[in-house]
Parts: sequence; C-alpha cells; structure tokens
Amino acid sequence: MLYCGLDIGSTNIKVVLADEDGRSRWVKAVATPRRHDGIGIATDAAALVTMLEDMIIEGWQAIGGGKPLAAIAATGVGEDGINADAELQPLGLVIPWFDKRALPERDAFAAAYALTRVTFYTTATKWMWLRRHRADEIGAAKLWIALTDYASSIWCGAPFMSETLAARTGCYDVFERRWVKEALDFCQAPPLPRVLKAGDVAGTVQSNRLRSCGAAGAATVIVAGGHDHPIASSTIQRINAQSRIDSIGTANAIYGETKVSQPDLAGSNLEVSVPARGGPGIALIGVTEFSATLMESFGGEAAVRKYLALPHLPLAGADDSEAARLRRVLEDMALQAQRHLADMHRAGVPAGPIFATGGWSRSAGLMELRASIFGEAIYVIDEPELAGLGAALLGLEGATGVAARFTPQKPPHQIDPVAGWRRA
Repeated sequence: MLYCGLDIGSTNIKVVLADEDGRSRWVKAVATPRRHDGIGIATDAAALVTMLEDMIIEGWQAIGGGKPLAAIAATGVGEDGINADAELQPLGLVIPWFDKRALPERDAFAAAYALTRVTFYTTATKWMWLRRHRADEIGAAKLWIALTDYASSIWCGAPFMSETLAARTGCYDVFERRWVKEALDFCQAPPLPRVLKAGDVAGTVQSNRLRSCGAAGAATVIVAGGHDHPIASSTIQRINAQSRIDSIGTANAIYGETKVSQPDLAGSNLEVSVPARGGPGIALIGVTEFSATLMESFGGEAAVRKYLALPHLPLAGADDSEAARLRRVLEDMALQAQRHLADMHRAGVPAGPIFATGGWSRSAGLMELRASIFGEAIYVIDEPELAGLGAALLGLEGATGVAARFTPQKPPHQIDPVAGWRRA
C-alpha cells in the first residue's frame, strides 16, 4: 500500500508517496502558485488544489500499481488560511505568514492577549487586518480553513483544522487544548472548523477527480497533519524520542517537546504548541526568519548559495567584505538558535541529540558553524522531503492504527564542532 504526504510550503509544494516501511517511493516538488493581491504576493488556494491533484495522480500512475492510495495527509505553513463560502470555494487570496502588513494589528492583539508569543505572522493579526481592509471578504466567509488543511478538507467534504495549526492562530490555549472565546471575539475571528489531532481520520476521499482516475477509492482516508516544522520534527523523533530539531528552511525553527505541562517560559522568545503527534506536555518552538533575512541583507540568493556551498566557512577577520558580513549574519542567527535551545532546556526539554533538517542543512559549512556555536554535534538527516514524509507516516498511522517506522535513506551524518570556530 502507498500513503501520500503533502507538504504545502511557502516556496514549493511537494507530494511524497511512501510505503508501509516508512520509505519515500516517489517525490515531486513544484512552485507554490502565487499572485499579487495589490499589496504583496499571495497564494491562490484553488490553483493549489488543482496542482496537488495533478501531482498525486502523476505519482500514483507512476508507482501505484493500480491500487488506490490508502491515505492522504498534509503538512505545511502554520498561519496561512482561506476565507471560504458554503461550498468551500475561496473568497480571496491567501496572505502568506511572512507578510508584514498586519504589524499594527499585531501590536493591538499582543497588548490584549498574551496566550502565546504574538508575532506579525500570528493568524489572528491577519483576521484583524482583513476586518479593517477587506471586510466584505471575511464577512462573507462561512468558514476559515488553514491553507495546509484546505485541499484535504475539500477532498473529504468535512472541513477541519489540525491542532498544531490552531496553535498558530494566537487564539488557542495549548495548555488546556481549547479555543479562547475572548481572544476570538477580540480579533473578530471568522467561523472555524473542528480541531483534529495529528493522525486523526477526518473522513474518506469524496473527490470526483481523484476517485475517477483510481488514485483514491472509497476506503482512502484523509488524515489530519499540521504545521510543517513540528511534523518534520516528529519524523526524526521516531528515531530518538528526545531529539531536538534544528529545522532550517524559509524559517529556522528550533523544536523540542517537554512533558512539563506548565513550563517556565519567563524571559524566553519561545512559542508554545501542542506535541506534533499529540500526547501530554507542550511543544516549544524558537523561530527566526532565515532565508528572508539573508535575501534582504544581501540582495539575492546567488551569492548566499555560492558562499554556503563551501565545505568550510572561512574564519576571516573583522573586515567589511561581503563574505565577512554574511558570516556575521549567520553567526547572529546561530546564536539566536543557541538561546532558544538554552531556554528550552530551562523549560524542561531533555538534552537529547540535535538533528538538523531543511534545505539549508545541506550546507556543511553552515552546519559546522552551528555545531561550534551550540557546542555539540549536529546529526544531519539526509531525507529530501522530511515534512512530506512525516505527513505520509501520519496517514499510515491513521489508516492502519499501527505506529509507523521511519527508515532514512542514509544514516544521519554527524558534524562536530570545529576548534577554530569554538575559539572565535
């Protein structure tokens, strides 16, 4: 049997087909469909659903052997969502999480509700912005659906919100696992769907297109997934349950889980969530913009990628060359990550091994720098689409009720601190 995992990212969307042994069998990525909404780039949710269907059908035709997929689950961006009508059709474009148009709303919401760390990408701030600037759109919404859950909700005809995405709204109490009515009222939240834990079955595929071609059948289940960084991290935690994860993509997210129900978060910039696969305790996430910081600082991707392709980053002095300036930015972000790790330890996250994943983890020089600043080894997972695979494994568990295994294509690669970096 094959299990389908979707990864709906800021830059690309990916489809992963995995087998019952937890191995990726087919992977494809395409650019996330974007349009300009008059202020900035935004995501076209309807086009995204069509593209995902195209990719699922292509992969199934390539390796499906004529048998319908057993399950489909999705992971992806944590804060983006769509206002939908009664037929679940989009009423507008999706404002991406990294868009900063809602800074005034962020300040107002943060002053009123400090349930979690409130940032410009907290979903509640986008709801407030829409109420002020696009009232007709959000006012007509019969439901707001997280972009990550949107295609799954369409296909099963029973809308839902994955719990790790509810936690990203700023209106969900992760300690008591419930919505906070006062926060929802303050930001004038649109109607929201039911909340499901990762691995819960939302329904079966009703999509005419997926079923008519044979990619899905009457027994193909739709399973809740969630926020991409926690879901990717949960895949690694199948190797070691106490792993701490350094996920470096568009954003850098340090992820850890603690069994402590009320962790000490005083003085930290950690965000709180629910454990990726459910269960007791709290998940802690330290987020830093990574790609955007590099691109804004250095005006393009080519120079950054050329520099990070070096096997070892140079130990230059305090000059003002582009390489030196870039190295200082990388050092600063690594020091922020180190502070997140220290705050997590104080909050009760066990000092398990650090695993790295995400596109930027392929830079050996960057990993050496971060290991040196962290003061301990980093284990790099060589898995092309870890978040999408994690979603597929949740689909397997939802369909079978059996705990899924993760079988990396290669053993994790250990990168140790470098003495020269440690001295610097």
